[in-house]
Amino acid sequence: MQPLSRRSLLSAAGAAALSFGLRPFSTFAGFWPPSVGQQESKPTKPITPNDEFYVTSYRSPPTIRVGEWALSIGGLVERPVTLTYAQLIAQPRVAQIVTLECVGNTVAGELMSTADWEGISLRSLLQQAGVGAMAYDVVFRAADGYSDSIPVDRAMAGDVMIAHTMNGVALPQGHGFPARAIVPGHYGMKSVQWLTEIEVVAHDYKGYYQQKGWTEEAIVKTMSRIDVPGHGATVRGLRQRVEGIAFAGSRGIRSVDISTDGGERWTAVRLAAPLSPHAWIAWNYDWTVPVPGLYGLSVRATDGNGIVQTAIEQDSGSDGASGRHDITFTVVA
Repeated sequence: MQPLSRRSLLSAAGAAALSFGLRPFSTFAGFWPPSVGQQESKPTKPITPNDEFYVTSYRSPPTIRVGEWALSIGGLVERPVTLTYAQLIAQPRVAQIVTLECVGNTVAGELMSTADWEGISLRSLLQQAGVGAMAYDVVFRAADGYSDSIPVDRAMAGDVMIAHTMNGVALPQGHGFPARAIVPGHYGMKSVQWLTEIEVVAHDYKGYYQQKGWTEEAIVKTMSRIDVPGHGATVRGLRQRVEGIAFAGSRGIRSVDISTDGGERWTAVRLAAPLSPHAWIAWNYDWTVPVPGLYGLSVRATDGNGIVQTAIEQDSGSDGASGRHDITFTVVA
C-alpha cells in the first residue's frame, strides 16, 4: 500500500488556483477540478468534443467579423500573401489529430485535450511566400494582441498547421476562429489563436510570455495519468480495470508502467493503438487486488526516445509541471 501523496492532494487545488489567479491560463468552460477529497472516475475520450475542450485566452476571446478578417504572411518573404477567409479554406487541406496541453496544467490535470484539426500546412504557406535567407523566427500575431514565435526550421518541419476546422466544424470562437496555429509537441502557448498575421523575422522574437521569463521552446514534458479509479474512490471487487492516458508530445510513448506498492516494483500496462504521432495514448491494466483495503497506485511513462518520466515534483511555473501521478482508493469485497 502507498501513502497519500502531496501531489495527489495539490493537483486539484493547483488547477483551481491557476483558474482564478493566472488569467492567461484561466478556464472559461468545461474543466472545473473535483474536490481534493475525491476525484471523478471517468475514462478519457480519445477525441475531446469541442464543448469539452479546455479553453484558455490571453484576454477574453475577441469578436471577429469574418468578412473583414484576413491573414497576412509577410516580413522576410519574397512574395507577401494576404488571404481572406474564403481563400484560406480554399487552400489544399491537411488534417491531423493533435493533443494540446496548457503550460499551466498540473500533474494529472485536465488542461489538455485532443482534437482532429484540419487546415493548411504552415510550410506550404511559407513556401508560397518564399522565406528569405536571413529568416530566424516565424511570429504568430493574434487579434487580441497576443503573439508568440517558433524557429523557422520548426515552422518548415511539415507538421505545423494553420487550422480552420476542429472536429469537423469551423473553429468555435473560443478556440481561435477563424484560424489558429497548431504546433504539435509544444505547450498550447505556441498554438496561437485568432490569427491575423504571420511574420518572418531575422531575430529571436520574444513573445508575451517569453518577455516575462517563461519557457521559449515550450516543449511538453512526458506525463501519465490515472483516470480510473478516481483518487479517493471506493470500488467493489478484487478484479479492477485501471485506465489512463500518457503523453509526450511528438516524442510519442514507448511504454507505461504501473506500481501498486509505492514504486518498489513496476509492471507494464497495455497501450491502445496511437491516434497519431502527436496525440495522447490510452492505456489499461487488469489488476487482481490481494485483499480488500486501502491501496495506492502510481504510474510512469517512457517516451519514444527511451527517457522515463521524471519523479521530481515541479509545479507548472514557467515551463510546465513534472512528477508522477499517484492515487489512493479503497477496495471493498
